[in-house]
Amino acid sequence: MTKATIYLLNLTGIISMIYFAMILVYSGIKTSFLWFWPFLAACCAAVSFFLRFSQGHATQAPWRILSQTATVCVWLAFLSLLLVEGFILNAASATPSADARYMIILGAQVRGDTPSLTLKARIDTAAAYLKTHPDVIVICSGGQGSGENISEAAAIQRGLLSAGIGEERIRLEDASTSTVENLRFCKKLLPSPDTKTIIVTNDFHCCRAGLIAKKCGYTNSSTLPAKKFLLTTPHYFVREFFAVLKDFIAGNL
Repeated sequence: MTKATIYLLNLTGIISMIYFAMILVYSGIKTSFLWFWPFLAACCAAVSFFLRFSQGHATQAPWRILSQTATVCVWLAFLSLLLVEGFILNAASATPSADARYMIILGAQVRGDTPSLTLKARIDTAAAYLKTHPDVIVICSGGQGSGENISEAAAIQRGLLSAGIGEERIRLEDASTSTVENLRFCKKLLPSPDTKTIIVTNDFHCCRAGLIAKKCGYTNSSTLPAKKFLLTTPHYFVREFFAVLKDFIAGNL
């Protein structure tokens, strides 16, 4: 079991560093959560070194116990990741409810005046849906953060207008700074909490967004996943694991 754990750790560390380099070239150094990958690689290398060292002292009880404990912790962490990612992947294939009256597009990073690839995927998915559902009112959500010349809501609005969505159908919520605030503030713009609403976000974010919506009091909402695959998509699926844990601990789910 220890040998298998060492192999898993070494392989994970190598893949992490390769993927880190790929994201750095593809998306840039300002990509959120980017430094998780070298941190993970360093942790894997440290634990792998410890397990190899402890194997040479396996006859001594303290080292044997520490080695077994570290091995169990590694596999528990790995299995926990797989379990949570299963729920995230399941929500990523969700189909939105029919006959929705409102749509909420959750904000994501804007670089200067330009939507990030993540946000553009949300805008494109929402625009395609709105073109075939002309009676749906859309709320663009997201405030203005560091490095953003305009609010995320304004960037979404620009994208929808460019796609031919009428301005009279668009509402803005431009004060929020997180998914929780996105949904709390947008709820105030709905006729009632039970209004049939579609929440548009990236596929990796659908699970958490849906759970937060329920916690915020949405009683008739569903998610529409933006499924455009990017090199950073696996990165954000992994990031969601930690985001789900954080929001669970914070009581947002």
